[in-house]
Amino acid sequence: MARALLLTTANAQFGGFDGGNGNGSPPWANGNDGGDDNNNNNDNGGSSSSAGSGYTQGAVFGSQAEYNKANRILIIHAILASLVWVIFIPSLAILLRLNIKNPIVLRIHAFGQILSYLIFVVAAGMGIWLAQQFGDYGIWNNPHPRLGLAILALAFFQPIFGFVHHRIYKKRALNVEAGKPTKPPGRTPIGRVHLWLGRILIFLAIINGGLGIRLASNSPFQTGSQTRTAGIAYGVAAAIMVLLYVVFVIAFEIRRARHLNQEQRNRDEAMATKNTLPTYDESEESVGRSSRYR
Repeated sequence: MARALLLTTANAQFGGFDGGNGNGSPPWANGNDGGDDNNNNNDNGGSSSSAGSGYTQGAVFGSQAEYNKANRILIIHAILASLVWVIFIPSLAILLRLNIKNPIVLRIHAFGQILSYLIFVVAAGMGIWLAQQFGDYGIWNNPHPRLGLAILALAFFQPIFGFVHHRIYKKRALNVEAGKPTKPPGRTPIGRVHLWLGRILIFLAIINGGLGIRLASNSPFQTGSQTRTAGIAYGVAAAIMVLLYVVFVIAFEIRRARHLNQEQRNRDEAMATKNTLPTYDESEESVGRSSRYR
């Protein structure tokens, strides 16, 4: 089922074709495939609902082999990007919210997210190559590739922010164990940046995938009905993952807030006890037998 979903989505997920000639048809639809106007009109009238027809292919690609190559790259680009942002990265983020007290969880999260980013770099490279093939049709003016590059650039800093936060957290925890004065271990400013940037990127990337599917109906690879099918499949998968992610995040934040409140109450009770009960030395001094001077 997952494979079918990915393939269905992949066949449609390609953005940058947004009716460039102003009438809702593909921007290359007014091109010429080397034939006369009558042949072009016949092709338009007879195969307007078909993706990758000889007319539209010839207007963009020099041969059927070039078209097939671009189509394969498109499918791989869509599969990899969808896996990264709909499955891998949200799942690895959820992993940290399961309250599993094991250091291996953090390692899985860190290495998994780095690997996911590297996979996305490959997918983005394929997307850039595809965009270059359609550069004459204004694809770079479309929000899908622009947002994709912005996500790629911002996600580069996520491992750095996470690493710095972990180092600060670990240093503070060691100082607490050693009895040294330090801030309590917890969320650091850079840790908050890492947290919220990651959340924003997940939602932006899922939205960008939807933009790619919406625009795919104007590409030479896809029919409108296939795009609608892919949009439904992608939307269902993304909605399920977003719902799971939001539920786990909210549950974790509620649990964390309760834990912090309990710690604060414990500190307040300890302080109140200290203020009401004398220490041993104080009790000895009250009867004139301080242990300090023995």
